Amino acid sequence: MASFSASVRVCFAIAFLALTATITIAQQRPEFGTLSIQVRPPDAEIFIDGERWTGSETSAPLQVQLSPGVHRVEMRSPGRHTFSSNVTIRSGEITPLNVSLAQTTPSEPAPPPAPPATAPPSPRRSEGNIRVTTGEDGFMIAPDFRVTEINHHTTQLLGAYGGYVFGKQFLVGAGGYWQVDSTDGLRIAYGGPVFEWRVFPDKAVGLNLHGLIGGGWRYADDFYFANFDGPRIDHRGVPAGRYYGLPYGWYGDGFFVAEPEAQVVVRLASWIRLQGGVGYRATSSDNLNGTSGSVSVQFGR
Repeated sequence: MASFSASVRVCFAIAFLALTATITIAQQRPEFGTLSIQVRPPDAEIFIDGERWTGSETSAPLQVQLSPGVHRVEMRSPGRHTFSSNVTIRSGEITPLNVSLAQTTPSEPAPPPAPPATAPPSPRRSEGNIRVTTGEDGFMIAPDFRVTEINHHTTQLLGAYGGYVFGKQFLVGAGGYWQVDSTDGLRIAYGGPVFEWRVFPDKAVGLNLHGLIGGGWRYADDFYFANFDGPRIDHRGVPAGRYYGLPYGWYGDGFFVAEPEAQVVVRLASWIRLQGGVGYRATSSDNLNGTSGSVSVQFGR
């Protein structure tokens, strides 16, 4: 009986020792922590304590179970700066690590010496031997000479137009013209708003669509030309109502005018353009209609 009791005590002692050792080992075994890594670009190489890890192809972060303590983390990608840092992992906790690898800056040549202190030049673009100013608005003026047909006679007109250019393409302004030589003792003068669209504003040779819309006046050179259909008869020195009985005397007649024109433009410099055009003058008076050719020089934008 005594031997049986001794055997029971020995079994209980062995079981107690085994249980105690198990609890001690369980208490000494560390619980893992989680390192959650989000990196840009996603294909960057990730090294944890020198061991390479492959990130997820999706946008989900890479999660690695690590023992508590300090771990060395490195991230590398071609053409970008390398990230390297020590990360402390705590038992049972998730430690986030979000990294965006910055691109390396290529070596740049030394800047050129500073130019002399002058006013900054306008933005320019070279085209052949012509340097064309671009990206600027401004004013423009153009003397204009025209050869045209009036009442079946060839005559000349002298005038000018100008205005403001928007976006180096659209001109809004005004212009006017005066007949240099008389036609059967009569002359015309007209003017009005001017509009112009520059089709190729940056080219050395371009095209403008030009037009004037306004009004004019036809008048006699002096008080001695009769106002009637047919040839103009000079009655100088003859009082009205004597000998001829014609209604001659001071003469004037207003009319409406619209004159569209196509112009070929040749740039002589960024602020000088030579233009030759062909157009048609339409008026409210039939005998003042006619084709016209023009030569003008634009100064400014």
